Amino acid sequence: MRKTPVTPTSDRSGDPSVADARSIRSLLAGYWSFGQFWGVWVILVFEFQRHHGISNARIGLDYTLLSVVALVAMLVGAPRLRSLPFSLTVPLALASMSIGTLAIAFLPTSTILIGFALLGVGNAMVDVFLNVAGHRTEVRTRRPVLQWMHATYALGGITGALVAGTLRAAGIDFRVGLAYVAAAFVFTTAWTAMVVPRERNPQGVQTLLSISALIRSPMLLIPALVVLSAFLIEGSMDAWAGLYVREQLGGSATVAALAFVAFAGSIFVGRLFAGRVLFGIGKRTTIVVAGAGSLIGGLIAVVANGPLVVAIGFLVLGFSLSAAAPAAFGLAGEASSDPTSAITAVTTVGYTGFVWSPPLLGWVAQTFGLRAAMGVIVIATLGIIGGGLLAPRDDSA
Repeated sequence: MRKTPVTPTSDRSGDPSVADARSIRSLLAGYWSFGQFWGVWVILVFEFQRHHGISNARIGLDYTLLSVVALVAMLVGAPRLRSLPFSLTVPLALASMSIGTLAIAFLPTSTILIGFALLGVGNAMVDVFLNVAGHRTEVRTRRPVLQWMHATYALGGITGALVAGTLRAAGIDFRVGLAYVAAAFVFTTAWTAMVVPRERNPQGVQTLLSISALIRSPMLLIPALVVLSAFLIEGSMDAWAGLYVREQLGGSATVAALAFVAFAGSIFVGRLFAGRVLFGIGKRTTIVVAGAGSLIGGLIAVVANGPLVVAIGFLVLGFSLSAAAPAAFGLAGEASSDPTSAITAVTTVGYTGFVWSPPLLGWVAQTFGLRAAMGVIVIATLGIIGGGLLAPRDDSA
């Protein structure tokens, strides 16, 4: 298969390895701040809903708006910005998340939908441009950069949940936690603007709708299925895990934070572990194992009645799920000579799950309870298993 030519980057001293190391660190910090948002949100959404008088069904619709806007941004916005250098698109993505976070924190109830729309733009830009920049660096350095990036996302979930739980235990307003996240985005925006190289996206087929990459390369449907399932599970955990522990099991904000830390912490460790072995055992095997383990962990969390056993289920689910999406992004990058469009297309398919799953999960939670909603999440693990079984064996297997 034809590979996209890669030009090494260098810093002012002319040493490409130094520039790559600095760029990787800034990308990891950017994805950490992205994870921080969702780690804080999963704990504070309980207070957010009470403050605005929003039901579980309504918050599901708000998540749908976020995802629809993200899809539009991926389909229309990302291709138009692809000619810009990463040194601009990456910090722009992080700055967008900062603006959306502040909007969610401080807009009145009557205009809160604007905040979710702004978050949709930020989510789309982060997931596209940071993953593309990470993939380009991974190809150039032969290091598992995507694995590391998604590991730091989980690390952000850990720190975010701990911060949010601590703030709530101290009786501090939930908006302070969101303001903290916005400040973290400002910091990583400045960092990436200074050190991410001025490398441009690889030139490939220019198209307004990047989803057409699926037509040009039908094999992308396989990693797309995996990403769809993994995004649905991880995104749903970011949105519903805290409510599940607090409402269904009667846990406090601190207990919910610790349970979510078990999930995010296992993802963090799992992605570091997977990053060491991914190129050795092959992406196909990694995805199959990830799906099977996720199924087991999800079932434990659904049938358990105590927060401790649920946390153990979260632990197994997170560790197993950790490698699924990064491995699928790697498959996507290898399946096309135009990695930018390929990753954008696969990410877009992943976000379609966020369009239909939030209202579904919100309705299920409102009608049958949060335990039933968690059961829907478990069913999604079958998509990871199926995608892994359909994936071709790669050279590293």
